[in-house]
Amino acid sequence: MNVTLTAGGILTGLAPLVWYGARWAKTNLKSKTKNWKELIPLAYGFTLGILGAMCVGGLLGKLFGRIRQTSNAIGNKGLGTTTGAADTAVAGAHVQPLTTGGSILVVLAFLALIALWKKINKDDIRMIGSGAFSGSTVGTTAGIGGTGALALVPAVNSLGDSLLNSI
Repeated sequence: MNVTLTAGGILTGLAPLVWYGARWAKTNLKSKTKNWKELIPLAYGFTLGILGAMCVGGLLGKLFGRIRQTSNAIGNKGLGTTTGAADTAVAGAHVQPLTTGGSILVVLAFLALIALWKKINKDDIRMIGSGAFSGSTVGTTAGIGGTGALALVPAVNSLGDSLLNSI
């Protein structure tokens, strides 16, 4: 499902990153040793969000298409209500689609999350979900956020195709 993002959708996608980033910064910036491990669930979710958004169909494609639609709707309302700004479409990143091998790795990454779901604490689950929400919006734009997709998708495709061809 291909959904064009809007400025409001980007606003909504950035919100969880700012929320968790500010909370992490409050507890870690004054400390001599920064606890970067606290951000792993957010980064994992962000990666899953980007990869899920690159699925052009199927269950993951529809799910992440709906996430982008929801992000647009909430963000458009929030942007208009708080600032009065008009909503505009945002350019998407021109990322190569997932290959068969890349698609296998994406399904395996989601399967690993499902397998570990009961073992993950609730705060980390929220961070993974928030990261996935952000990754499926911000990670698919043509700007800085899309740079992650431009690097991640070819790497996943290459690794997945190598795995597929070696079996």
